[in-house]
Amino acid sequence: MKPSIDLSLFKFSYQIHARWSDMDELHHINNAVYLSYLEDARGRYLHFAADWDWMVDGIILANMNINYQSPMHFLNEAKVYVRCSKVGNKSFELQYIVAGINNQKEEVVFASAESTQVMFDYKSNTSVLIPDHLRVKLNSFDSQDTFIKA
Repeated sequence: MKPSIDLSLFKFSYQIHARWSDMDELHHINNAVYLSYLEDARGRYLHFAADWDWMVDGIILANMNINYQSPMHFLNEAKVYVRCSKVGNKSFELQYIVAGINNQKEEVVFASAESTQVMFDYKSNTSVLIPDHLRVKLNSFDSQDTFIKA
């Protein structure tokens, strides 16, 4: 069964390298581990898409929603696809698809997710407006024709 989501909408993907310790007793990748996969992909996406410097432009994760769709196993080939779906005044939203080849050699979506990030000034301990340079890059990256694989 092919994924019903158009992965061509995602200009960035990151290969997952599952660790032995990522499995649960059923030999599935544990649900909580997906958060780490998404976090890693999010940082890499922001680096590639927006040349993000986390020492200058602070970000906090405000919300994360994950929909688990098919069990992923240790040896399954999988990638996290990431794209920016909305840029607000102080926050932006990312969409994720974790997809790959399952044990039956079928192309599947293992999970889909959405997150909200808020720009944050750690010195003043307050949210801040998204800087123009970051706003422009977030708005323009996913409209590019180039597909970037990390």
